[in-house]
Amino acid sequence: MSNTTFLIIALVTTGIFVIQFILSIFFGDMDADVDVDADISSVVSFKGLTHFGIGFGWYMYLAGNTEIQSYIIAILIGLFFVFAVWFLYKKAYQLQQVNRSEQTDQLVGRECVIYFKQSDSKYTVQTTRDGAMREVDVISESGKAYQTGDRTMITSYKDGTLFIQ
Repeated sequence: MSNTTFLIIALVTTGIFVIQFILSIFFGDMDADVDVDADISSVVSFKGLTHFGIGFGWYMYLAGNTEIQSYIIAILIGLFFVFAVWFLYKKAYQLQQVNRSEQTDQLVGRECVIYFKQSDSKYTVQTTRDGAMREVDVISESGKAYQTGDRTMITSYKDGTLFIQ
């Protein structure tokens, strides 16, 4: 193949990418072929082929030769573009997921770490709540003394108060 062919591949796929990019900025995501699950359809899609063409076409054009090593490197670069974009789409999708808020009584049975001792039996602990690490106040039922960094379990919830062992 000639250098002109690779330039055409690179320019056409880059043009398609630019058009998709502009449309997604001004009109939202109008492309329905993106599936962010970890299946083969998210890799072999129109956007995936576009990104492969960008990496493959530009490398082959800039390399300027058609030796077998250049083809192998160009294919690897094209695949890198596909998987890099797939990874970015997957991470962007995870950012869009909305966590549901949890009621305080749903924390019972959850592990926590002592963060701060407020008084003899009252502590502030860190535990996961609403998909993130949160601080909550608890009371020790047994009167056991805890140190900062100790791990324990939230054992019960009564009258708006959480209790640990």
